Amino acid sequence: MRIWIFNHYAVGPNSSGITRHYDLAKELVKLGHEVTIFASSFNHQKRQEEEQYLNWENYVEKSYEGVKFCWIKTPSYKKNDLNRIKNMLAYTLRLNKIVKKQAYKPDVIIGSLMHPLAALMGYKVSKSTSSKFYFEERDLWPQSLIDLGKVSPRNPLVKILGAMELFLYKKADKIIVLFDKAPNYVMGRGIDSGKIIYLPNGVDIKRYKEQEKNSDYEFENFFKENKEKFIVVYTGAHSVANYLESVLEIAKEVKDEKNIHFLLIGDGPDKENLMKLAKTYNLKNVTFLPAVQKEKIPSILKQSDAGIIALRDAPVYKWGISLNKMYDYMAAGLPIVMYTTLKDTVVEREKIGVVCDDLNSIAEELRLLSENFESKAEMKINSIKYVSENHSWEELAKRLHGHLIKEKVNK
Repeated sequence: MRIWIFNHYAVGPNSSGITRHYDLAKELVKLGHEVTIFASSFNHQKRQEEEQYLNWENYVEKSYEGVKFCWIKTPSYKKNDLNRIKNMLAYTLRLNKIVKKQAYKPDVIIGSLMHPLAALMGYKVSKSTSSKFYFEERDLWPQSLIDLGKVSPRNPLVKILGAMELFLYKKADKIIVLFDKAPNYVMGRGIDSGKIIYLPNGVDIKRYKEQEKNSDYEFENFFKENKEKFIVVYTGAHSVANYLESVLEIAKEVKDEKNIHFLLIGDGPDKENLMKLAKTYNLKNVTFLPAVQKEKIPSILKQSDAGIIALRDAPVYKWGISLNKMYDYMAAGLPIVMYTTLKDTVVEREKIGVVCDDLNSIAEELRLLSENFESKAEMKINSIKYVSENHSWEELAKRLHGHLIKEKVNK
């Protein structure tokens, strides 16, 4: 089947960011599908353009391991301001023109809600091409925005987004959700359970089986200087949702422990403020390094000792979590240190790390973990087993493939 994926923020190989659709598409191609991803070439995480265009061009097409990317030129921005809105509008308007130039029509369009316009375009184009429309809701909008404190529930935007969400639910042939309890949320809005596909984030296990050495000088130098220390790593965006100020609070609690060091890798709107906060706390046990290509993450994680995740006390997490970094940590065999009030997490159930909801407890768990090699070894085995069985992109692609084949049979 021919599948088009509309994801404004999708990234390909040799870049930093969330590679969900590229990794999924690679496996779908192996199963016989043709996949085209329509994405902006302006990297949201790094805030920079990643493609070169001739003056008259507004898109370029490239192929990576059988996956076709249509990179769309969009205006740059630095903050979440008017320039970012212009970027979203440019992607949407140009996408609308570009799809009409494609030589073949799709069988299925997946409209991914990283912002509503891409998903709405997915529905619009599906109607004009007589194709099936799959609505992928990456976050539960607008509920996530409310629960994370980004907007007031009385904000008029909430009503607009809520109406868009329900519209897309009703018009979609299938609804893809990433959280294990999210089907209950969707059904709570009056949608039949038969339309819902649970397809969480995953990991390319093969990346972690390769013994590739990290050649980045900055990281190589860091690990040489701290080779005797217990490295607690964070990889990903530095934004409000990631709650990294709490990671600095944890680092503050254990700053007298000379053998524990925190490594925070990534970029985002909060990074500068976090670095200032670390300086205010006089944290010598924290190092900030820039975002890296996804291909380098396995090597970095393999040289670390634990992965850390912090979650705000927000109602949205009752529907579950599906964090890319968590599955990366598991694939690398890292124990996961999770700071959260959530109960019954996969980290606890599968015995792959420690979960605490207060600073003193998590500081003590970190101390114990840094000294208990037997416990680390057990967690490594559990992590790799669980992620291989439940979150490899190979297996997740087969799950989606099953739904696609049913569409083809019933067409």
